Amino acid sequence: MAFDLETPETNETENLVWLGHLSPDSDTIGSAIGAAELFGGEARRAGELNKETAFVMDYCGAQLPKMFDKTEGKKVGIVDFNQRTQLHKDVDMHDIVAIIDHHAIQDQPITFNTVISMDIRPWGSAATILADRFEKMGKVPTKSTACVLLAGILSDTLVFESPTTTAFDRPFADKLAKIAGIEDVEAFGWAMLEAKSDLAEVSTYDVLKGDFKHYEIHGKKVGYGVAETLKPEQLIERHDEFLKEMEGEKAKQGLDYIFFAIVDTKSKHSHLVIYSDAEAELAATAYGEVAKDGWMELPGLISRKKQLMPAIQETLSA
Repeated sequence: MAFDLETPETNETENLVWLGHLSPDSDTIGSAIGAAELFGGEARRAGELNKETAFVMDYCGAQLPKMFDKTEGKKVGIVDFNQRTQLHKDVDMHDIVAIIDHHAIQDQPITFNTVISMDIRPWGSAATILADRFEKMGKVPTKSTACVLLAGILSDTLVFESPTTTAFDRPFADKLAKIAGIEDVEAFGWAMLEAKSDLAEVSTYDVLKGDFKHYEIHGKKVGYGVAETLKPEQLIERHDEFLKEMEGEKAKQGLDYIFFAIVDTKSKHSHLVIYSDAEAELAATAYGEVAKDGWMELPGLISRKKQLMPAIQETLSA
């Protein structure tokens, strides 16, 4: 019998893992843990944690999911993405049985020869969807799982200040906070952002790749990294280092365009590193701004999902 999110009592889960995208953030990790607790199976991760998510795991007392192992031969449930460019290279797409996500189905989606169970909603985080499913199934997540799901919501909505925030996110965050025993939701969220912001000791390459996603749009390969921080000056001063790392990454991945945005979460402003004339021309058309001295300033644009990438996609699709 096929795996079905709507009839969890009939699913075979002994050989099931839940896995997120290649740059595991708080929403990806929290959603994998939540899905495993709700539907059965085990949580896995596809890469190393960023500093925010490492803080969350410690704060919540949650068990770190094991790295996905190509030798496992397990069925896979996908959380927080739906594109092949973000899928771990050792996952056989024939083994994917379900997808829970909050992103648009764009270029290079994961496709199947048979129908699978999906839950894709335009909500602020995959964790919000999992919280709703816990409630509708009449189940209460454990304290640590409620905590990591709350962290997923806070991370992806930038503590409810991102344009991706929906009317569903805050109510479920408050419910999860009660279960997790967290009295001040905003304080927890800003503590997460503080943990993410201290990047002084993190290598330039690791900052570039910490939240880096690949896209393919009308045959053009685009890499787009972001670093959300309350301390943008730590990264702005590394401009030349970013250019060097972007040069290597662009060549290694065979990208047509590469972008990296330093997102100042306090002032709601992105500083876009411009790698070459090709990126400058594309970004100028997409954002209506002019590059200067290797930078493009993007006031008010802070969400890659809702603002930064859609403009690039629209431009390349024209």
